Amino acid sequence: MRSALAPPSVALGQPAALPPEKANPEETSAYFSELLSYSLERLAKEPELLRADQEQLRRQLQDTAVGHYRSFIDTQCCLGDLQAQLRAATGHLDDLARDLPKLQAACDRFRQDAAAIATKRADTRQLYGAHPTVLEILEVPQLMDTCCRSGNFDEALDLRAFVNKVAVMHGELPVVQRLVAEVASVSADMLEQLLQRLQGAIQLPECLRIIGYLRRLAAFPEPELRRAFLQRREAWIAGLAGELDDTHPYEFLKRLTDVYRLHLFDVVMQYRAIFADDARDQGGKGPRDGGILYTWAQRRIAAYLDAVRTHLPRIQEGGSLASVLDHAMYCGGSLGRVGLDFRPLLAPLFEQAVLALYTKAVAAATDSFRSLLEAHKWASSSLSARSRSTSGATAAAAAAAAGAEGGGDAAAAGQAGSAAAPGLLPQVLVEHVPLAVYANGLLAAFNELRHCAPLSLRQPTAAELQASLAAVSSALAHFGLTRSLAEAEQAAFDAACRAHTATLTPYVCSCFERIYAGGAALVDARAVAQPLADMAAQREAAGS
Repeated sequence: MRSALAPPSVALGQPAALPPEKANPEETSAYFSELLSYSLERLAKEPELLRADQEQLRRQLQDTAVGHYRSFIDTQCCLGDLQAQLRAATGHLDDLARDLPKLQAACDRFRQDAAAIATKRADTRQLYGAHPTVLEILEVPQLMDTCCRSGNFDEALDLRAFVNKVAVMHGELPVVQRLVAEVASVSADMLEQLLQRLQGAIQLPECLRIIGYLRRLAAFPEPELRRAFLQRREAWIAGLAGELDDTHPYEFLKRLTDVYRLHLFDVVMQYRAIFADDARDQGGKGPRDGGILYTWAQRRIAAYLDAVRTHLPRIQEGGSLASVLDHAMYCGGSLGRVGLDFRPLLAPLFEQAVLALYTKAVAAATDSFRSLLEAHKWASSSLSARSRSTSGATAAAAAAAAGAEGGGDAAAAGQAGSAAAPGLLPQVLVEHVPLAVYANGLLAAFNELRHCAPLSLRQPTAAELQASLAAVSSALAHFGLTRSLAEAEQAAFDAACRAHTATLTPYVCSCFERIYAGGAALVDARAVAQPLADMAAQREAAGS
């Protein structure tokens, strides 16, 4: 056996020596000390002895390996499993290292949530303790709405002021913000309800209360409040006017005039009473509101005048026109007490209506004469006595015929014409039915005119009368030149022409004089008779 001081590589049965850094320093030092004590011969044998020891150790190692190979295999498997587990553990440790910040963040969130929950729990406990008080506060919008519906606006405004105070103190709380929003919604409904009350039939004390409520609501600045007041009152007046039945223009205009006379006056007085405290500026030189009241009143009066302008032409009776004019003038005089006298604006409207009515009646009389002239059978002069005896029946028949042609106006004139005529219809005109009918038609026109005869219409009505008389003369002249009549018929026709010039024209001029003093002088009798004079001259020239 070799000495125990053999080199470590031989003792362990390794094929080569260990590196110096892995050899046992003590064994190496002892082995070198032993080598130094050997003789030269002994040293020469040392390599062979070492090889023999190495070979012996190798055989022992092989025997041991063969005898314990299962242990080696199990050890290798365990080593592999251990290495795999170590690698898996290393991976899990890496994952844990990566997830640690997330876990830390989750823990922080949990801690924060837990703190918030704890705070909320404390708030909830406090809220539960103050539950009755909070419940009363949350019921303020509903209570305010109930007050508005029952008309208790003072209590509703007090509740609104309380909520506004709470909002100033605790406006950052969500429940207070929601409460303010609900109260604002109720306030909007209350505002609309107050404005709707202004749009009805209310007296001055109620107007004062409503304006006071609106000022407490502070929904409008002062100029806008005035505009809102006038807009709602205007809507009320417009609604009253819109409810009137315009089927009958006479009744419609009278009722419309009463609406404006009563309610427009009330609105102006209410406005002055409500806004009298600051109606003028500090210098007292003019209204602070820029004249909004009179601008509004001017628009309403313009609407009234438009209605009068629209419906006046539909009135077909002079008496009705005069009655409407009286109503309108009385309305203008009443509104004049508040500076809204619009009577000068009525004159052109009624002048147009009167002139149109008069012109229509005169045109109807002229058309009736032309129609009767074409169909008339001229009677001989020997029948004049019988005609005189039956003048009343003839005049009535003529009036009825004119009524059939002109829509009834001439027939009515036969009864009402005496009011404008200086006397009964001349007998010579009764003998000629077309002239009698024409005269009755003119008397009907005069009777419509006399009820409402503006002085400014004297010249236009006289010109219309002259044009109608001239048209009758022209119709007679055309008839005389284009028709061939028997001697008796010609005599009757000539008598009619003379009656038109000598009797009818002076008679209707005198009637016109009863309406307009000096009106007869405006009718040129010579121009009226000129067509008949020309006819006579043409016939005389043809006879010669």
